[in-house]
Amino acid sequence: MKGFRPLIKRFLDELVRHEGLGDDAKQCPCCHEAYTRTTRRFRCLQCGAFEQCLNCVLARHALMPLHRIDEWTGNYWTPVTLAAIGCVYQLGHGGHPCPRPAPKVRTMVVLDTQHIHTVNFQYCGCDASDHAMNLEQLLRNGWYPATMVDPATCATFACLDLFRLLNVVGNITVHDFVGTLERQTHAINVKPIPDRYKAFGRMARQFAFLKRLQRAGRAHDPAGVEGTKNGESAVLCWACPQDGINLPEGWRDVSPEYRFLYMLLLAMDANFKLKNRLRANEHEDPPLGAGWGHLVDEGPYKEHLRSYVAEKDVSTCIAFAALLQKDSRLTTGLRSSGVGGVVCARHELVRPLGMGDLQKGERYANMDYILLSAVLGVTAMYLAISYDIACQWKLHLPTQMAAMPERLRLDLSQITLLFALPVWHAAAHERSCQVQNSLTYLEGVGRTDGEGVERTWSSFNPLGWATKEIGRGARHDALEDKIDHHNFEKNINQGLTLRRKLVVAMDERDRQVEAFREVDATLRSELRKSWQKKIDDWLADKTKPNPYETQGPEGPGEADIRMSLTKEEADEAATGGEKLHGSSVTSFVVAGLQLEEAQQRIRNVAKGRTLLVADKSEKVSERRITFFSKLAKFRKLQAVHMPAAVQEMDEDEDACDSDMPPLAAENISLYLPSGLCRVIREQDCRVSVRLGPYVGSRSTAIQGPQTTMW
Repeated sequence: MKGFRPLIKRFLDELVRHEGLGDDAKQCPCCHEAYTRTTRRFRCLQCGAFEQCLNCVLARHALMPLHRIDEWTGNYWTPVTLAAIGCVYQLGHGGHPCPRPAPKVRTMVVLDTQHIHTVNFQYCGCDASDHAMNLEQLLRNGWYPATMVDPATCATFACLDLFRLLNVVGNITVHDFVGTLERQTHAINVKPIPDRYKAFGRMARQFAFLKRLQRAGRAHDPAGVEGTKNGESAVLCWACPQDGINLPEGWRDVSPEYRFLYMLLLAMDANFKLKNRLRANEHEDPPLGAGWGHLVDEGPYKEHLRSYVAEKDVSTCIAFAALLQKDSRLTTGLRSSGVGGVVCARHELVRPLGMGDLQKGERYANMDYILLSAVLGVTAMYLAISYDIACQWKLHLPTQMAAMPERLRLDLSQITLLFALPVWHAAAHERSCQVQNSLTYLEGVGRTDGEGVERTWSSFNPLGWATKEIGRGARHDALEDKIDHHNFEKNINQGLTLRRKLVVAMDERDRQVEAFREVDATLRSELRKSWQKKIDDWLADKTKPNPYETQGPEGPGEADIRMSLTKEEADEAATGGEKLHGSSVTSFVVAGLQLEEAQQRIRNVAKGRTLLVADKSEKVSERRITFFSKLAKFRKLQAVHMPAAVQEMDEDEDACDSDMPPLAAENISLYLPSGLCRVIREQDCRVSVRLGPYVGSRSTAIQGPQTTMW
């Protein structure tokens, strides 16, 4: 902006120059005919910033009928259509003359990427068109007709492509897009513009459907479009295991410890943002290619749901919101209260037939049908499913599956089902449920969190307001196109995403291995063997005691102890005991422990190995500066609560060599009771007493009161 400000006037002058004749040429630059007082002068800014006479503009635009031209009135430029000055476009020849054109000159409204045009044209009647029908001549010219009989409106393929991209990326609606074209054509609407809102909506919907079929290869299949099977036009995940595509030969014969490599990991959830209202004046309008893509075929789906008018809620874990609200969500006036979806948990692509409408909340009948549809044809030996109510849902799935259509039933003799709670959602469950069902403890899934389906919803939610009021078929087609784009984007970014995750995983693996070895070195051999045996036994038989679950009652946490100690201090002050000094002893102790943790974090960053931190030294410096600012405040409190420790600190500083460089933040002694001799600790006994329960709570967190593991 600094360089632009002095040039504002020059830029503005050049913009205004385009509103006039500019150089005011004396002759046509194309045919070199001299301009006279009666010469009509035109310009086409899409061809270039020069003027043309009438004959030249007609000759030039015989092949380019969708350019916007302006005519000079003597005072200003005014837009005119090529049709108004006599241009007739010849179909079948790309604008070149036809030896036997159709006798009738027709008028067509054509929506292009920048404007809405009125075009005069003729159909081809000679052999060059290969006896193509009128619709085919339009399509071969890149114009998509709005109706199948005698169309009077078309949209260019480029226009439909642009809208499709804007719709799935920016959630631009048909109304907004057509409105933009209208304003581009005539900003102040002096001249009436043909209303093509509904026509464009039909064209955009049909065009997007055809592009999905084209990408799926249906035009080249011997069975043709009519032979498309359920889910065949869906975008598959490139990284999920697919037999015969990305799995090695003999993958079924690998030893048990490597079977996790070929596990299919799915996540399922419901979304109540994608509602759809019933409309009183609605006409029958089914989706295009029902069941061919990512949404289940409504016919068999609704037939299945007729047997499940109501469900009894059975919960042995918690009053979980999804279960409680499944029958109580406001559904009056709604055709659909939301959607249920299944995605691959690692890569976050929606599965073929992996989405369906919910009529009355998140019911088992809906979610079971959607899941079993999404795994049709799966050949994996292990199928892991993450669901925020998996602890309850897995209990009912075998019974529910027995009532499903036979084509949807899984052969449990060929596939092993594993169930888990998403990592973040697991925190809402009881502790015993978390340990038994959290994805964190499921063997073979790595660091997959199962929350990818929530991130998927975040990209679909903006579509909710645009599809809430539209018809059933239009809504399904809009969802299909959004999912199609979402999956495509995920696939083309798989390389970058997986490479980034690999870098993080390798660095974190090294850190965890190092930390584990440090702890492992402190264990007795007998204890280590005992723990390992309990883990092996539990992995082989999940009915045996879970080694990751704390046995016996849980002790008070750090927050509980802090609250208790703070209350004690307040009671002491209220009864005339020792007065508080602005900050309680408990708060002072907590601050000291937090500084200790900050020092450890600085050490970890300083010795860490990662390609993701562009400048590790800068990050370490920032943390050290933050540490020193907190240390200064801590020292002031320490002088109040630990005077003996401050005296010890002063003596150590006096004894220190003045020529030595100052210590780094992570190496500075905090002079907490644990680092002082017994005599000084006794002098600052009040702090030592307060610190005791904290040490005890942290020890319990590591060792457990009667824990099987740590």
